[in-house]
Parts: sequence; C-alpha cells; structure tokens
Amino acid sequence: MQKKQKFKRLQHTLMLAFLVLSITPLTLLAIFFLESHSSDLEQQSTTHLSFLRDNKKEQIISYFDARHSEVKSFSRSELATASGGRFYGLIAAFQQLGDTEEIARNVARERYGADSNATLPPNANDSNFAGSERYRLLHKRYDWAYKEHLKRSDFSDILLVDIHGNVVYSALKDDAFGSNLLSEKWRETAVGKTFSDIRETVDSPLTDSENTPIAFTDYTQQANGEMVAWFAAPIMQQGYLHSYVLFKLPNNALDKMLNSTPQEKGYISTLLVGNDLIPRNLVTTETLAPINSTAIEAALAGLRDVGGFLSPENHRVLGAYAPVDIPGTSWAIVLELPEEEAFARIYQLEKIFIAVMVIAILLVVIASHMLSNSITAPLLKLTWAAEQVSAGDLDQKINSTDREDEIGRLAVSFARMQRSVRDKLALIREQNKELEQNIQVIKQKNEELQQADRMKDDFLATTSHELRTPLHGMVGIAESMLAGAEGPLPERQKHQLQMIINSGERLSNLVDDLLDYHKMRYGELEISPQAVDTANAVRLVIELSSHLLGGKPVRIINQVPIDLPLVRADEQRLEQVLYNLIGNAIKYTDEGKIIISATVLEGQLRIQVVDTGQGIPSDQLEYIFEPLTQASGNAAQYRQGAGLGLSISRQLIDIMGGQLYVSSQPMVGTTFSFTLPLATEEDKAKTRLANNAHFAVPRVELDQTDYTQLPENPDGPLILVVDDEPVNLQVLNNFLRLEGYRVKAVENGRQAIESVTMEKPALMLLDVMMPELSGYEVCTHLRERYSRADLPIIMLSALGQVQDKVKGFDAGANDYLTKPFNKDELSARIRAYINASLTEQEREHSRTLQKEIHFREQVEAGLREVQNKLLGMLDSASEGIICVQENGRISYANDACSEIFRLSAEQIERHQLEDFLAMALPEPESARGHYSGQFRFKIDGDIVDIDTDLITLPESSGLQMMLILNTGKKASSHRVQLLENAVSALSDYAYDGDMEKLQQLRELGGEFTRMADRFSGSKPDKADILRDTLVKVMSATLNFWQNSTGKTKFDLAEESGLWRVYLDRSTLQTRTLDKYLHVETVPKSPRWRTVISTIDFVLERCIEENKERNELEVLRERLQTLISK
Repeated sequence: MQKKQKFKRLQHTLMLAFLVLSITPLTLLAIFFLESHSSDLEQQSTTHLSFLRDNKKEQIISYFDARHSEVKSFSRSELATASGGRFYGLIAAFQQLGDTEEIARNVARERYGADSNATLPPNANDSNFAGSERYRLLHKRYDWAYKEHLKRSDFSDILLVDIHGNVVYSALKDDAFGSNLLSEKWRETAVGKTFSDIRETVDSPLTDSENTPIAFTDYTQQANGEMVAWFAAPIMQQGYLHSYVLFKLPNNALDKMLNSTPQEKGYISTLLVGNDLIPRNLVTTETLAPINSTAIEAALAGLRDVGGFLSPENHRVLGAYAPVDIPGTSWAIVLELPEEEAFARIYQLEKIFIAVMVIAILLVVIASHMLSNSITAPLLKLTWAAEQVSAGDLDQKINSTDREDEIGRLAVSFARMQRSVRDKLALIREQNKELEQNIQVIKQKNEELQQADRMKDDFLATTSHELRTPLHGMVGIAESMLAGAEGPLPERQKHQLQMIINSGERLSNLVDDLLDYHKMRYGELEISPQAVDTANAVRLVIELSSHLLGGKPVRIINQVPIDLPLVRADEQRLEQVLYNLIGNAIKYTDEGKIIISATVLEGQLRIQVVDTGQGIPSDQLEYIFEPLTQASGNAAQYRQGAGLGLSISRQLIDIMGGQLYVSSQPMVGTTFSFTLPLATEEDKAKTRLANNAHFAVPRVELDQTDYTQLPENPDGPLILVVDDEPVNLQVLNNFLRLEGYRVKAVENGRQAIESVTMEKPALMLLDVMMPELSGYEVCTHLRERYSRADLPIIMLSALGQVQDKVKGFDAGANDYLTKPFNKDELSARIRAYINASLTEQEREHSRTLQKEIHFREQVEAGLREVQNKLLGMLDSASEGIICVQENGRISYANDACSEIFRLSAEQIERHQLEDFLAMALPEPESARGHYSGQFRFKIDGDIVDIDTDLITLPESSGLQMMLILNTGKKASSHRVQLLENAVSALSDYAYDGDMEKLQQLRELGGEFTRMADRFSGSKPDKADILRDTLVKVMSATLNFWQNSTGKTKFDLAEESGLWRVYLDRSTLQTRTLDKYLHVETVPKSPRWRTVISTIDFVLERCIEENKERNELEVLRERLQTLISK
C-alpha cells in the first residue's frame, strides 16, 4: 500500500525566507552593538588599570625619595653629629665601657640590651664605673631624642655604628646592638651588607659636605618573618668621618600604600616583586616563596603593558605591569583584576543580548508560521483533492474554484483536468477489451513460431553432425587422388577433384559455423580461458591460411612482436577468430597486402588485421556482423561464405571479455580490430588448448592400398599412424608419404605400444575411439616413458567437445585436431612438432655438453691446485728448485732457493727467470729435455756460478721447465734423475689421478718415499679441504679488494659490517678476519656463511672485470659446491 505523503515544503520555504530576512539584519546590528560596547568597556578597564599602575609607581618612587631625604637630613642633623661624634657622644662613651672592643660590646649588651634596665646606675665599686656612668648618661640623653624621631617616621629602628663596625646604639636594642657588623656572623646579613656598602662608598676625609652618600639594601625577610630594608649614611663633621647611622625600614607603610586601591572596579591586587621573585609589599610572619608569571618576567625585563594573562595562581586576570627603578635596585609592579570582575558588565550585556534574540526569534517564527499557513493551506487542500483524483476518485469535489487569485486559477485547471481524465479512461477501457483479444491471438502464433524455430535448430544441429563423416571421406580421398595416390591424372580430372575438395572445404566450414552459431544462440558454447601466446597463434593461423591465397598477388605481413604478454582467451576460439578475419581479408583483397599487428593498451592487447581490399561502404558497417549477411548486397559481388564468420567472431570476442570493431574506407581498405584482456598469473598456470576448425575424415570402406606403390622417402622422419578405420589409415598414409615421411600404420593401441617399443617414431597420429585401448589410455601409457619433446603425439578424432580435448591434453597429447582436418594445417603442425622435438633434443644435448665442460673446468682448476700442493712438498729438498711457466714467470721456488738468492719464496715468485740469469738459457741436450752445467746467476748484484740441472717438464703439468741448483758438491746424475722422476710422477698423479705414479715415487727411496707417504696416506677429510678452501678464498678476496679499491682489510671489515674491528693499543686489529688467512688459525667450526657474504659484498662493490675477479668467482663456486656436498 502506498503511503500518503504530506507536501509542506512551500510552507517551510516561506518560513525560512522570512526568518532569514528578518533575523539576519537584527542579529548583525545586535552583534555590532555588543562588540562596540564590549570594546569600550574593555578599554575603560585597561585605562583604569594603567592609571593605577602609574600612580602606584609614582607613589613608590616618591616614598623612597622621601626616605632617602630623611636619612640624609638626619645624618646632617645636630642630633646625629652630637651623638655620633668620634671624640664625644655615644661613640666615645661606648669605647670607655671596657678596655677592649669585645669587653665594651659585652657590657653594652648586658646593661642596655632589650631585657635589661638601662636606667639603673652602674656599681660604684666597678673598676670601669666612670666609663659606664658616662655611657648611661649619654644614652639617657640621646635615646629619648632617637625614639621621638622614630615616632614621626616610617623607620622602626636606628643604629649608630662606629667606623670599626661596632653597633654602639640601637633604639630597639635588637640582636645587632653590641655586635660588630664586620664579624663573620653579621657580614653576610642585610644590615652587615648595608654597612659594608656605605663604608666602601665613603671616602674619608670628604671635602664636599653637601654630597652625603646613601646606601640602600633591598627588602629581605628577617627570622621573625618581617620584611625590612636598610638605609645607611655617614655622620661627618668638618669633612671628617665620625660614625655611621643605619635606618631599619619595615614594609608596613609600603603595603598600606599599595593596597589603598578604590574598590569601585572590584578587588585589584597589587604586587611589588624584586629580582628574586619575592613580594616586597606583603606583611606576614610566614616565609615567603617566590612567585612568577609572564607579567612579572616582562616587568623585570624592563617592559610595561596592559592586557590579559595568567596570574601566579593560574587564573585569567586583566592586569598592568611596569618596572620600578629606585636607587640601588629595580622592582616589578603588577596590578591584577580578575577577568570575571573586569568584564562583568560585558557578560551581563551578552546575557541581555541572548535573551532579546531568543524572544525576537520566537516572535518571528510565530508570525512566519501564520503568514505561510495562510498561503499554503488552500494549496494543501487542492493537492489532497488531486491525490484523490489520481487514486481513482474522479468525482472528488475541487475546492477554491471561486477564488480570483492564482490559487483559484489552479483549482479551475484541476477541475478541467478531472473531467478530461474521466472521459479518457472510459475510452481506454473500451480499447483494452479489443487489445486483450488481439494478445491472445498473438500468444498462440508466437508459440507456434517458437516450436518451429526449435525444430529447425535441432534439425540443423543433427544434420551438421551427420555431415562430418561423408565430408571427411570425400575431401580426404579427393586430396590423395589429386596428389597422385592412384597414379598420374589428366588435368581435367585434377580440376574436377580440386572443385570437389573446395566444395567439401566450404561445406565443412559451413557446418562448423552453423554448429558454433547454434551453441552460441542457446548459450551452450563453452569457453576455456587460458594464458595464450598471441604471437604463436598468429604465426600458426598465417601458415594455415596461406593456401587461401591461391594465386593472388597478396602478401601477408606479420608485425606481431614475439615478446608480447600473454592474453586471457580460449586458444581454439582465438585461432578461429584470427582464421575468420584473415580469411575474410584474403577473400576481399584482390591484390596488395594484409598486415597483422598487435599492441598493448591500458591492460589489454589490441590485435589489428589491415587489408588493402575494396573496403566496405560506411552505410553497411553496422550490418556486417549480422548473421547470414555479407558486406555487399549486390549479387554480382557475391563472395563465397554464408556470412556467419564475422558474427561468430564478434560473439566469441565478447564472450572472452574483449571487443571487435571495424573501420573501412571504400577502395582503400578495411581494418578489423579486437581487444583481449591480459592474462593473470593464475591463467598462466593453466593448460593452453589448441583449438581450430578442421575438416572431417570420410568413414567409407576402401580396399587396402599397396603402400609400396606410393612414393616414400627412406631418409624421412618416421610417423606412426594409429586408427581402427581403414579409410582413415588410407587417407593419412597417402597424404604423409606424399609429404616425404616414412609411415607405419597400425590398427589398435596394443600394436601402437609394441611398435613404439621396437622403433620410436618421430611423431604419432593417434585416434581416440578404438577397441580394447582408447587413444587416451595409449597416450597415458607412452607418457610414462617418453616426454612430450621425446615423442610428440597428435590426437585425431571426431569428438570435438571441450571436455574431450581437455581429457586428451591431460593424457599427455601435444595437440588435438577434430576431424575433418585440413591437410595443410595437419602438415604444418606435424612439421612444427617434429622440429620442436629435434630442437629440444639438441638443446638438451647442448646443456649436457655445457655441464660437462663446466665440470672439466672445475676439475682442471682443482688439479692445478693439487699440483701446486705437490710441488710444495719439494720444499724440504736440499737442492734449490725453481719451476718456470711458459711465459718465463717463476711459479715455484723452495726454501733452498730462498737461502741461495737471499729472498723469500714469495719475492722470487714475483720475478721472471731472466731477472736472475746472467746468461742465455741453454737448450736441453737429450730427447727427454735434460741439461746439466754451470749457470751464471745474479745474486745481490754479484755474478755467481752455480751447478744447475735444467729439466723440461711435460705439457700436461702446465709448466715449461724446472731448474735444480746445487750450491754444495755437484749433484750426482742419479740424484737429478730422482728429482726429475719425482716431479714427473707428481704431475701425472695430479692430472691423471694414477696411484701407480705415487708408487713409482715411493720406490725412489729416502725423502721421496716420505713425500709419497704424505700424499698417499689418508686423504684429507671434508673439514680440512673446507678450511684450506676458505683460506684461499679469503686471501683472493682481500687481494682483489685491495687492488680494485686501494683500501685495506680494515675498510673491508667496517664497510661490510661482517667482521669486527678492534683498537688494541691505538692500533686497528681484525683478529677474527685474520684467522681466515691461515689454515692453522681457521676455527674448527668456520663461519662459511660470513665468508660467502664477504665475497658477494666485494664482487658487488668492485665491478672491474679482470683475471682476479674471474678467479674469485671460480673459487666462490668451488666453495659453494664443497659446502653443498
């Protein structure tokens, strides 16, 4: 049931428009007024704070100027000069209280301290009675005057101090009275620092009596919690310094002055803070803690401003701050007023504004609702009536038709429409009755047509299948006769046979197209998408289509690159599409060329077939893909074909996920293009199917033909044909022998297996449906022994379903063709698979040879290494032995040679033989290459004659000659013969591995027996060989690194990160790496992975190609082979 909807959008729109037009100006004016008044109030508050800040600052400065003047006036007063004179007054009397200053201070504290009675006279029996009595009388005289002065002043105490720092008088008699301000106890106190400052300032005697210096010490908190400051001034008379007067100033008056703020703006707190962040104007008995804020920091930095900031208690305040400079120090004055008090009137104004706006909005909403409702109510009634009419109530009364405004006109129009709809519906009812009768007749006719169409399609499919067998026999026999299977034929008969073949091919193609069209029409055509090589498919189709050219002067040009990516398609259907397009181009091109190309575009492969034929008119391009339609409707231009090829091709491309389109210009040519998606990795893993249209083989009875009468190439490849139908064997035998192959035909699967066992053919043509063993079973059996490359198998069958072909490929077939097949196609596939098989066999043989060559190279390198080891066994010989290569370079020298030439063996091996000879090298005398005599050698600049034997070594040893130097008695010929036989035996053993050579060496006796025993003993195990190989590899790696980069082994260790570098006594060491440079130090469990990583690192960093790099690569491969064993 449809839900009835209420339309009130017009009312809402009117209300919204009225609200916007009325409230927006009101809101803007109110906001402007609020902002303006708020700004004025804020300006008043900041101005007031700024005024108070400046006023307080001036009061502070004036206050301290007054105190400064008071101190200066007092120091010049008669009271000060009388009481503080050096030779009279309290100063002189204090000195008479005792014989020493310490006694005088103790007496003063005892008699006149805060807890004593200063009015009592001293004891007359006291030894210092006169001095004490004098001080009492003077104290009584001046104490009253000092206290009267303090009553009129803000100072709380006055100290009178002599020039030595002794406090001779204090009005309050506190702890400082009777103390020395220069002592260690009072030196660092505020009063002590004040005295020290004034003492350093005063220059006695003073000539300028008007310039009285004043010292000031900032407020500090006393032990009792009182904040006091100190003033000090000298008492001078006639330019001479007599004493000092110090004034103690508490902060009571300062606090009272700063906190006397009018309260009409709320509570305004005032802080006076010093550089130590301690408030100066707080009166308290508790210890004051430093306070800090951004305003205090700015004021202490010399800045002044008014604005909002956080107080020390992290409250938002409106405040003003400025620096206060007084003589001797600098303070920061900060006035703070909480923002809720400073902006109280602004907050009140905002509340009033919000209340007024809420009331105004409510009034506007009510008014707009009433106004919009008066406009939309008639419309809603009219809309409701229209809905009733649309629901079928055509007799519903329409209201508001009597109104004279636009709503009335709209109501009248609805009433007219109501009458018109009522009349139209009556007419429609009458026509519907007639249409229902006609629909029943149409349904009956349609069912009859559909039944006839199904019968036609079924008949077409059945007939097409039944046509395959006679077509196969007709085309096959005709082709064999035309090829001369029954002897030479007259030209007329050849022409007629060719007509039979052409007609059979046309009929076969038509049958295939009709079957495909039938399957696609009913959605029965199965597509097996695989990863397909487009280049191979194009080459195959071009070869299969070449016979369609006949004698036309047309060239087919293949421009498809061989390195194209694989596409996702059904290989059989792709070749069918290509065959149709290329065949269509050949059909409509009388001369010129046909070009096939392919490019990759946006994840798809586009394939184009371009011809230079007659072209297609633009008005016919939209019809060429219709079934049973040709490009030209002119009967004179009719071409062979039923017109199904392009229609089938487009549908196949659509099914495979691509598009087929055409462009053409008359008399220029036509271009068919289609796209296919690129194959994914999953597609590439699937089996590729070969799938082209083929022709049927006739299934008729023929007499067996004598195969010996057919031509046969005795040197041709052998093809085994397996089929249970004699006609098929006859057709294939005739065709293959004429193609130049040797043919062997068998009738069942068992004979096929036995024939392959006796003689393996180059290729097998295998039928599927046979008695006893099917073609699938025969193929599976043969694949257990032969691969696809060793024995190609092509299956030939009338079974053309996809599942049949998949089963054939799963059984191991190389290809699958459906009967009837095309002779040229079959010939091309046979040639391709035989050539591929031969190529694969040659490739496998080449791989075997390469492995053998590589193995021999490794063996040769290893044998040369063994030879070097064997030669190294001659180190213990008493004669000097030198081995020389073909290029004259010394490759070996034993320890005896080192003693003769006074060089190490390594140094000798870096030279040519001619570097040591002082004569021409004589020719060997005997056929064996042996010469004995004196040779002249250069040793340390001298020419020395040495009895020497020269022996020419065999070529298999890789050395040219060996010199035996005897510096003692002349070597016997027997000894020389023994050495010659030893070297020969060692060389033969190194290269041939003949143990009899070692036995010959053992039979020489003496040291040669021990040499043979050392080598013929237990062969070194794998661990020893591995250790020796690791040393050689690391030595070669380090040499290649140093020669290529010019860097040291320490650089190699640090840059590779594989070896640790130590610092031992300020010398770099690579102890772990050094262990791999000598066999004796290689660990029992060597880190061969680290060694291989080091080789790879050096080979990667050093890209220079030279002999050292090649040798290092060979050593790495040898090490890898040794580890993998």
